[in-house]
Amino acid sequence: MTEKRARLCLGILALFASAIVAHAAETIPPKPGRYFNDYTGVISPGAAQRFNEQLAQFERETSNQVVVAVWRTMPSQSSIEDFTQRTFQAWQVGQKGRNNGVVFFVFVDDHRMRIQPGYGLEGALPDITCNEIIRDGVAPRFRANDFEGGLSAGIDLIFKAIRGEYKGSGKGVRESGSSQNNPAGLLIFFFVL
Repeated sequence: MTEKRARLCLGILALFASAIVAHAAETIPPKPGRYFNDYTGVISPGAAQRFNEQLAQFERETSNQVVVAVWRTMPSQSSIEDFTQRTFQAWQVGQKGRNNGVVFFVFVDDHRMRIQPGYGLEGALPDITCNEIIRDGVAPRFRANDFEGGLSAGIDLIFKAIRGEYKGSGKGVRESGSSQNNPAGLLIFFFVL
C-alpha cells in the first residue's frame, strides 16, 4: 500500500511540475510600439491610423494610456484572464507610479475579448464596467461583422469611463522628454533652493 501511495504522489507531483513548466514556457508577445495593434488585418490601415492617433491624443490629454491588441486567436493555452494579466504586466502599460494603463484585448476567431486595466484605473473600470462595454458596446457590432465600429465603440466607452481619473501633461509616454534624468532640471531645482 505504501508503494502505491508513493507512486501516486510522484505521479501527481510530476503532473504539477509539467503544468508549471508548460505555463512558464508560454511566451508573452513583445510589447507593441503603437497604441493600436491589429495583427489580423480586420481593420483598414486608415482606420488603424485613426485609432492610433485617437489613443495617442487621449494619453496627451489625460495621461491614461490605452492600448488595443487584436489577434486571430489567443496565443496561449492559459485562461484569458491569466494571459491578459501576464501580458499587461509584461508590457507595463500606463505611467509608472500611477498604473493608469488599459489594454483592450480582442481575439477575433475565438470570439473573446477582455479589457485589462492597471491598478490605478480599477476604480473607474471594474470588471462589471468592462463586461458591459464588451457586451453592450462591442459584441453587437462584432456579430454584425462591423469590427471597426465595435472597436470604435469600445475605445470610446473606455475613454468615457476613465476620463478625469488623472490629468494629462500634453505628452504621451513615447513623446515625453522627462526631466527626471535631466541634469539641467536638477540644477534649477537646487538653484531655487
